[in-house]
Amino acid sequence: MMLKLGFWPRARSFVPALTLLMACSGGDDAATSETTLTGTSTGTTTMTTTSGSTSTTTGEETTEGTGTTTTSTSTTTTTTTTDGTTTSDTTSETTGKDAVCGDDVLDPGEECDAGPDNNDNGVCTTECKHAACGDGFIGPGEACDDGNTDDGDECTNNCALASCGDGFVQPGEDCDDGNDDNTDACLATCVSPSCGDGFTQAGVEACDDGNAIDSDECTVLCKPPACDDGIKSGDESDVDCGGACDQCGLDAICNQGSDCASGNCSSGTCKVAANCGAIKMTNPNAPSGIYGVDPDGEGTGKAPFDAYCDMETDGGGWTLVLNLDTSDGHVMWWANTKWTDGTTKGTADKALTEDHVSQAWSNYSGAKEVLVMVHKEGVPVGWKSFTKSTTDTMRAHMNGGDNVLVGSAVKNMDVANLWANERLVRISTKLYANHCVATGGACTTGNTGSPDGDRIGSHEATPSDNNGGGLGNWHDMNYCCNAAYGSGKQCNGQSFRTSSEAQAGWAPCYGGQAGYFGSDVLGPANATCGNTMCTQSNWAAPSGMDYDYSIYLR
Repeated sequence: MMLKLGFWPRARSFVPALTLLMACSGGDDAATSETTLTGTSTGTTTMTTTSGSTSTTTGEETTEGTGTTTTSTSTTTTTTTTDGTTTSDTTSETTGKDAVCGDDVLDPGEECDAGPDNNDNGVCTTECKHAACGDGFIGPGEACDDGNTDDGDECTNNCALASCGDGFVQPGEDCDDGNDDNTDACLATCVSPSCGDGFTQAGVEACDDGNAIDSDECTVLCKPPACDDGIKSGDESDVDCGGACDQCGLDAICNQGSDCASGNCSSGTCKVAANCGAIKMTNPNAPSGIYGVDPDGEGTGKAPFDAYCDMETDGGGWTLVLNLDTSDGHVMWWANTKWTDGTTKGTADKALTEDHVSQAWSNYSGAKEVLVMVHKEGVPVGWKSFTKSTTDTMRAHMNGGDNVLVGSAVKNMDVANLWANERLVRISTKLYANHCVATGGACTTGNTGSPDGDRIGSHEATPSDNNGGGLGNWHDMNYCCNAAYGSGKQCNGQSFRTSSEAQAGWAPCYGGQAGYFGSDVLGPANATCGNTMCTQSNWAAPSGMDYDYSIYLR
């Protein structure tokens, strides 16, 4: 026992404070007591005694089906005041042994405990937790468990292995929309859609056949072929031309003549054809019309030019070299220099509606056939084709002297609709340049005599008795006024007989002949059949028929 004494000052006096500490011990039990006496200025003394005892029992197990070992502890506190009041407080605590996961007992804080069956890959983990996706262990029903919340790695948040179609974009995937629709923004293969993948993306592509062939119904642009798509597509022979598109220009690739604006496909390339026959050969269905031709060849002679091509008559492929419009006011009579000087007249676009001398008149050599066509402003009336005697140009024939054979034999004809008084096409068996009835001399040379001549004629059309006619007339040449008019003849003060562009015969006053075609004649026709009035054609008269004539080569 220990006694403590202290003094508290108060008005020059001291009040003692007594603390008494006693301790007793013995055996297995121990008790401790502490008493404190406190003095106050009022003379009151308080004594507090605190005692405690602890009792421990070991080796005693409470079975109750649990086998838990317990420990008991007891503490008593007593307080006594000087007035005789005593208070006492005793506390007891009994605790169990530490809980262990895996003891097959569901202890506080455990979600489960299967004892030795606890398994990180089972329904209850070795931490006595229920298996759950995201715990880092691959539990029942899980294909994987990486313990994170990243759906973009190899294991998704639902513990399934990453796969195309799971709705999450993982490495190696462009996209993953979780569906098998190949027409939206992500294919069922988790690849971003692209032209050529074989699937038509809605709202973006018009088609997608999955190939790189542009000649089928869907191009590599995933659009149907078009003539302005910038690629060679559909049936085009070259980029945006040929086939069903506009025709291609020169040097473009072609499959046939119809692919080319020139109408001529030569060795797979659009070229200017030598003539209309070459166009017909590479383009059998070419229509009649204007085409570029170059009879003397690319890079030599004359530059290419436009020519009118007849692609229908007698098999087609005919190149127009001359047209006589007998009522256009321009008179291609015998002495007109256009027959011989190599100059041209008119344009191809008006070749059938006015007098026209093509460049082909002078430089188309090599032709084997010649065609004479009777028409009315381009509308055929009748025709006759001849085998050409030589391959010379028509101008060469004109400059070859009198009676130059041009057409040696008739090949084909269609004369059924011709007027009965027409002679050149209807009844000719041969065709001549500078056909001359030389009753008084030559037509192209000399200065004597009075021959009858036609630039294009025949024995049947203009016989020796002047009955009939041809093209580019000047009959009874020596009966002319004041000049030779290109014949080499000298005038003797008499009028010339006829000087028309085309005629079926002289005036009716001369043996009932039929007269000239159209209205084109060098001097006014008075049909008097007399040798007066030098400025007029006294032996000429209109026939009343407005026939035009064309000459073609093939």
